[in-house]
Amino acid sequence: MLNIRIERTGETAILHCDGRIVVGSALSALREAVLCELDKRSIVLDLSRVNRIDAGGLGALVFLHTCVHGLGSELKLMRPSTPVAELLELTNLTSVFAIGPAAE
Repeated sequence: MLNIRIERTGETAILHCDGRIVVGSALSALREAVLCELDKRSIVLDLSRVNRIDAGGLGALVFLHTCVHGLGSELKLMRPSTPVAELLELTNLTSVFAIGPAAE
């Protein structure tokens, strides 16, 4: 299960994710939440409370990055939890995403 709380400030939307980003309804919820914020200049995913991400979740992050970037906005990852950070490093996705300790 994935819970998403959205915080909007100016041209930025921060999506605080809590739970698992795995194949199923979690991916649909994440995709819908991000795509609803495309009017923002910057979309930040706070991954500090994500305890698991699978291949489908990684694929969804890449898909969302491509969509958001293609429409002139930016998708950033913020404070990935240890399991998420390790998987991003292992798959070399750290070279694709802007990853920060906190929202700018």
